[in-house]
Amino acid sequence: MQDPQTTLNAYYEVISKDPKYRFEMGYVKETNTGVFIPSSIDIVRQAFRHLIEGEIMDPLQPFLDAGCGDGRIVALATSLGIPAWGIESDEELVALSKQNLINLRKLAVLNSTPARIHRGNFAAAATYQILDKSFSEFGTVYNYTNNHEQVGEMIARHSPPGTLYILYSGDEQTEEFPGLTLLEELFLVDQTGRDIVDLELDQAFVRIYDKT
Repeated sequence: MQDPQTTLNAYYEVISKDPKYRFEMGYVKETNTGVFIPSSIDIVRQAFRHLIEGEIMDPLQPFLDAGCGDGRIVALATSLGIPAWGIESDEELVALSKQNLINLRKLAVLNSTPARIHRGNFAAAATYQILDKSFSEFGTVYNYTNNHEQVGEMIARHSPPGTLYILYSGDEQTEEFPGLTLLEELFLVDQTGRDIVDLELDQAFVRIYDKT
């Protein structure tokens, strides 16, 4: 049987190149809250493993992908045993990400660990009224430099001390957020050797902030 992590990589590589799943801009989509550009699953996996092994990230704490796109980071987190939620404003991407989670469960990539997708604006307080979690309950929040200032502000205002903010970025300039402390800056390279799709990064900075 194929390793679940290998299957996860292969699954998203296939759909990102399949014409029926591509948008006007390729496998990139402009939404009313920003632009969806897929994160490298391998880069984020490396970051997760580093943080979990270093006991910086608690894998038992709820995880939020703020702007989850096609659901790949929610799927990755869940495949590693991390209970994960994703919020996305775009109706088409929400439908795609939900179907992806269904397909990945059938492929045995995901187990019984919670994985949920909700439609809404991740920066709006009203969105969390429809969830079974308040924003302050998420121990780790992930974002791909898309309205990242608003996410940082929400963590600073509403999250308890110790909450992690994982920011995926192609920018060499380190972002700063009042009320948050930069714990680590990782420069990681996608090690899968696959063809990179459209604007996806094959190397990126992953910055980890802590609510002080």
